[in-house]
Amino acid sequence: MKLTIDSPIIQKGIRITNLLMINLFWIIGCIPIVTIGASTIAAFSVTLKIVEDREEPGITKQFWSAYVKNLKHGIPLTLLCGAVIYICWIYWQLFVALEDGFGFLLMGLVLLLLTVYHGLYICPIEARYANSFWKNLNNARRIFSRFFLKSLGLLCTLVIQVLLFTQVSYLLLYIGIFCLPVLMIYTTSRMVMPIFRQLERDSKADDGFAVGASVYE
Repeated sequence: MKLTIDSPIIQKGIRITNLLMINLFWIIGCIPIVTIGASTIAAFSVTLKIVEDREEPGITKQFWSAYVKNLKHGIPLTLLCGAVIYICWIYWQLFVALEDGFGFLLMGLVLLLLTVYHGLYICPIEARYANSFWKNLNNARRIFSRFFLKSLGLLCTLVIQVLLFTQVSYLLLYIGIFCLPVLMIYTTSRMVMPIFRQLERDSKADDGFAVGASVYE
């Protein structure tokens, strides 16, 4: 069988290679720690196009251009998530140290759930729509509410992926370094794109959701 550049096998290979490159770029972009949010948004800006078969030549340029562009929102997002993680850790320590510390455990769980409720869609929304950070955060919450079952399905899928690569074997844990982040980002992109398209078509929404201007067309 003669393979050409347009053959499905070659195209699949190119796509897998591009995703692995995105994973590498994501890791490099996260090295300063405070840029984890910007790196994640940049990865979504590429994978959302891949999902729509709209990827462009030059994955490297696409990623790093989006990375620089999203530092303004990505750094505050990272700091906000870091603060939530730290507070949850403090609640856990108080729960362990105190005999009647169940209330701290409960507060930590509530804070964690609120974070997931607002944060599950924040990075793909930031990657696709040019709104203020707080407006995108509000939109992320509204999407989770409107598409509650789909959101739970996405959340369960991501949890299963994490458990598969971290709890089964050391080999999968090692492999996960090179593919788990982009696998989760790509999975989210595939599941969120139909939601975005539905919202963009729906001009009669009355729940206050506004997608705003698209970053790309």
